[in-house]
Amino acid sequence: MQPDRKFATGRSALLAAALLCLLLAIAAFIPLKPASALTPDTLQTRMLERRATEAAIWGMPLANFDAMRQAYFRDAGANYNDIMYWSRPSDWKNQTTTPNHSTIYVMLFVNLKDGPVVVDIPATADAGLYGALLDSWTIPLINVGSMGQDKGKGARYLLLPPGYQGDVPGGYIPVQSTTYNNYSLLRVITKTTEAADLAAGVDYLKRLKAYPLANAGAPVANRYLDMADKVYDGITPFDGRLFDSIARMVAEEPVQPRDLSIMGQFKALQIGKGLDFKPDAQRQQLLGNAASEAHTYLKEGYAASGEAIWGEQRQWRSLAARNVSYGTKLTFVDPDKGLYLDDRAFAWFAMFGPIVPPGPHVYMKSYTTDQGIRLDGSRTYKLTIPANAPVRDFWAVDVYDANTAGFIREAKVVGLDSYNQQMRTNSDGSVDLYLGPKPPEGLEHNWISTRAGQPFFTLFRIYGPTEGIVNRSWVLNDIQQID
Repeated sequence: MQPDRKFATGRSALLAAALLCLLLAIAAFIPLKPASALTPDTLQTRMLERRATEAAIWGMPLANFDAMRQAYFRDAGANYNDIMYWSRPSDWKNQTTTPNHSTIYVMLFVNLKDGPVVVDIPATADAGLYGALLDSWTIPLINVGSMGQDKGKGARYLLLPPGYQGDVPGGYIPVQSTTYNNYSLLRVITKTTEAADLAAGVDYLKRLKAYPLANAGAPVANRYLDMADKVYDGITPFDGRLFDSIARMVAEEPVQPRDLSIMGQFKALQIGKGLDFKPDAQRQQLLGNAASEAHTYLKEGYAASGEAIWGEQRQWRSLAARNVSYGTKLTFVDPDKGLYLDDRAFAWFAMFGPIVPPGPHVYMKSYTTDQGIRLDGSRTYKLTIPANAPVRDFWAVDVYDANTAGFIREAKVVGLDSYNQQMRTNSDGSVDLYLGPKPPEGLEHNWISTRAGQPFFTLFRIYGPTEGIVNRSWVLNDIQQID
């Protein structure tokens, strides 16, 4: 007599289920391979890889600062207290993170190791001046110029070194720094970008001075170095040199109380006070891999950071979340919650020279089309700026290499702005801008160049924002792919 087929099939299924349960029960009593089974060399390598990646993220502000400082010495031939500037709006040769092509930039680096340094800001007249004095962590210490402490009337600011106990003479605005290295990025806002206005802006900036307080009675004349036609390579390299910068800056600067435990961890990388950072070839490879991993993390982190300006209506985002920018005055330290390490690293991977918020401008970024697709330098896109943009000074659109956050190298046109009288304007007052590797025929003056195969992003800036952007009643269009 043959057994019932359904019964046999059901019994097989029950047996299979029972066997599976037995195997799972046995597996539950078999421990995973313990960490102690890993070799000492493997454990050491894994620990160093983790700490190197975290060091890159922690040290991003210092590395950004040092990259610019080394370019200041190397490319500009400058010394501390020299005044470096761009006599006309920047082109691709200004290799800093997300510079604005529309303004005259002024930069100087000072060192307080030998005592306080005076930064003498001249009163503004026809040109506006926006900027701040910053420490080497890129924390803005005080605003200067038109919306600064001096309200455009000019003042002598006195940068004081860490732990300074000396007297502050009358006639100075004291600025206490917690680092010896400090810098300033100043923006000279001219009425137009015509030659006469630019020349007047340069004349104005050449009244700016920086000198040691000890020499205040007879300061040495400053040097003014024009970078308009020179390549200024001030962007952090994401290889082993990243850690050279971090180690150098840690050696030069006081350790902040917030970083004591972190410095204990980084001792394993030979980064710290009194340590000799000389990695061998094997360690160099490990550090290079960590720098590359951190680079990818920071690129993606900056792309996703910030807040949607118009909610789900548009793709445009602020540069950082308000709680870590306005809320902390860009210190990224919340006394109740700690240090926002990742947000700080995202910011100074892609920016520099901020103003103590709120500043006299609105910035927003976009990495995608209106369909949420990442921007690709091989494609052509259109961005329509609606009429009646809410600005007192100017608006500007700039395009950046997503890998470096700097201008695309060799780009013919890095950005366009409302100063430009050659752009074609639509009958309703709007302006169509085109982003792509080649300009559309007949629209060359409305074109910003990209590079085929290279990812990019764009920033939209408003200097002198008015009510339309404050209350969000004016809405910027998203970027549209047209081929």
